[in-house]
Parts: sequence; structure tokens; C-alpha cells
Amino acid sequence: MQHSLALNLNTSTTSSTAPIHSSGLLSPAELEELDARIASNADKWLVDNAPKLKERAKIDREPKRATGRKPKSIDNPFFGFFGCTTDWGRYPAFALDTIEGIARLDWHDRVIGVGGKSMPLSVRNLVVILESLPVVTNEAVEDLLQLGDRHARRYVKAIELIIPWMMSERPRSLYREMEGIESEPKPCTWDDQEDLAKPSVEELAKLHYDLRTLTQYKSAEEYDAEEEMGSVSAGNVIAIKARQQHPKKHEVLSLLAKNTPVKAIERETNVPPKTIRKWRDEVFALAA
Repeated sequence: MQHSLALNLNTSTTSSTAPIHSSGLLSPAELEELDARIASNADKWLVDNAPKLKERAKIDREPKRATGRKPKSIDNPFFGFFGCTTDWGRYPAFALDTIEGIARLDWHDRVIGVGGKSMPLSVRNLVVILESLPVVTNEAVEDLLQLGDRHARRYVKAIELIIPWMMSERPRSLYREMEGIESEPKPCTWDDQEDLAKPSVEELAKLHYDLRTLTQYKSAEEYDAEEEMGSVSAGNVIAIKARQQHPKKHEVLSLLAKNTPVKAIERETNVPPKTIRKWRDEVFALAA
């Protein structure tokens, strides 16, 4: 009995001291080989199945020639006055009809029903050119919109047609802003259009008599005293609660005074852009 127990003990001890790989586990070398094989399979799967980003091909331009006609260059007087961070925004209301109308012109010079359809120019691309380029050239439009030479020339020609119309249709406030003219306050003048006769002395005396304080029941001093008591009592009864000011308003106004963009103020103060523009318009109205 003791012999069999000792035999079992020796057997268990031998199995516990056996090498690790004999128990079914992988050795470090085998683990490294398996990891390399899995990584190789994963890279191959990503190459075959991962979505590929569409890259825009870089446009190769022909080198400029020393001779020939100079490229068209158009000065953009509206640069800096339009855009998402300006008061007029990216799509100014007074210029939209002009931009949309010129964008819908026949820019492909095709006969209707022959050779395909003539697509209009993009209104968004036109306003992006107006807000982004101080000088509009064919190469600048190609780089900005990633277009070919022929299609970029259509946008340059459209801008050449748009600018004179916008200059003639711009509001007077934008005209003064673009020309750097500061508005000067003018005194209010009263233009009396009615030709009324000057009242006579008798009529003025009668008017003063009709506007007199009636003292049939009380004297004028007593009426005045009652009026003062009534105003004091009304002031005690009615208490108007002062409206609390927004805790960030002072900070926003100080940033606006430094010409900080609305988006930057929103990121710094967490105040909605609508509220920032409202406070800015209030300041402009008080300063006007």
C-alpha cells in the first residue's frame, strides 16, 4: 500500500518538473513566429480591403513663356469685406442675384441638345474666390479650387463680369467702409412744412387760462403735495428688479473692441455667436 502511494507521488513530481512546452504551450520562438505571421496577414488584408482615399492629381502646368500675352489679372476690391467672419457673410444679399445670374450663363458655348449639357458655374466657388483672393488670376484660381486651366479661365471671366455689377449695387454703408470714409454725426434739423399762423396775445392768454390748475376744492400747493406723496408711495410699492447682466458680457465686449473674430470669442468664452453679434450690434447702435 505504501509502495503504490510512493509511486503516485513520484509520478506527480516528475510531471510537475517537466518542460513547459510539453504541456501544450508555445515556446517564445514559436510565439514570435505566430505574431509575425498574423501581422503579415493583417497587413495583406488591409491592403486588399481597406478603403482608399481619393487623392487629387496635382495639376502640371506648362512653364511660362517670356513672350506672348500676359495672363489676365483682376484686382478684387471686395477682398477682406466678405467671408464667414465678416458682417456681410459669405453670401451678401445685395450681390446674390448678380452672382447667380452670371453663374448660369452658357460658359461651355454648346448648342442646346448637341454635345451634352452646359453646366453652370458653382456659386460657392465664385464667392470663395471673392473672399480668398486679393488678385484673381488663372493660376491662383487653379491652386485655390484645384481646377484645370480651361475651367479656371471660366471662373476668372465670371469674376471679371461680377465685380463691376457688385460695385454699382453695393450699399452705401459698404461703399463708405471700402472707401475708408468715417461717418460724421450731423445735427437734426426740423423742416416745418406747415404754414401756421402765429397765435395772438389774446389766444395765448386764453390757452394759459384753460391750462390753469383748478383750485375750486383745494389749493395748488395741496394738489402738488398730493402728487408728490403719490409718487413716493408708488415708488415704495412697485420695486423693479434689475436684470442681471451676463457674466461673460464684459469679457466679450473687450474682445470685440480688439477686433477679435466671433469664432475666436466663442471658443474662448463659450458664448453663442448669436449672442455675441447681438451685443456687438447694441454697441454699434449706441455709438452711432
